[in-house]
Amino acid sequence: MALAQGAAGGDILFGEACLARGVPLQLLLPLAEPEFIATSVLPCSAGEAWRLRYQALRAPGTTAAHYARGAWPAAVRPPGRAGNPYERCNRWLLYSALAYGLDRLRFICLWDGGNGDGAGGTAHMVEEVRRRTGRITWLDTRELW
Repeated sequence: MALAQGAAGGDILFGEACLARGVPLQLLLPLAEPEFIATSVLPCSAGEAWRLRYQALRAPGTTAAHYARGAWPAAVRPPGRAGNPYERCNRWLLYSALAYGLDRLRFICLWDGGNGDGAGGTAHMVEEVRRRTGRITWLDTRELW
């Protein structure tokens, strides 16, 4: 089982690789799908091409997408406030993966090592995983391209 948000870039590339290898994929979205596409897919360079790739991931019978409706569980939101939806979703992804067992969790990230992706981005997810498991496979984009 593979879990991802489905944002333009590494998330979609990961999803495509999973499906090509027959690995079941679930997308956990921080926002309702239309809003997610508008904020995490279309604004990127070549946004329309990424949208088409996202839609291919979501073709009938391929990948389920879920988003939290209403209140988020206390475990994924900071105490006393709603928090950033992307940070909450990172924790949701992590806790969902941990539910399969700590020994089965593998976090793979395609990342440049920076903080440029903002709150709830890759840097945040790396820190969340590092604090809980330390099992990170980092594909460093500065070395790949």
